[in-house]
Amino acid sequence: MITAFRTVVLSGVVLAACLVAACSSTSTSAAGAVGTSGETAAFMAVELSSIVMIIENRAAQPLLDIRLAIKPVGGATEFTKLVSRMEAGEKRTISLGDFGGRDGTPFSLRVVRPKEVGVTAVNLMGQKFAMTKPWK
Repeated sequence: MITAFRTVVLSGVVLAACLVAACSSTSTSAAGAVGTSGETAAFMAVELSSIVMIIENRAAQPLLDIRLAIKPVGGATEFTKLVSRMEAGEKRTISLGDFGGRDGTPFSLRVVRPKEVGVTAVNLMGQKFAMTKPWK
């Protein structure tokens, strides 16, 4: 009798734990990153031209540790630029020559054919944002 009661209680606890885990609103798919899947507006607007990149913070709060990365077609070297902080609604123009590879090589459209631009950032609450935009 007692073993049957223990089995029923244990089964109920396991079932309750499964229901709580399935109904929780926390998503662990991308380590807490918020992307641009089309369901929400992009946190950052990126405009590309042949000499500059214009970025605009569209989040409702300041963004920290913004990492812009130009990824080439071959994927050999990623050219990055770090921006420490951008206020909400702030717009910045960044020269493509300011982007550099790991070895300090400056980015040049004459040498590298870019594939896409990746952007990552963190807000004041620690929430991570990530997006990619194809190079056109």
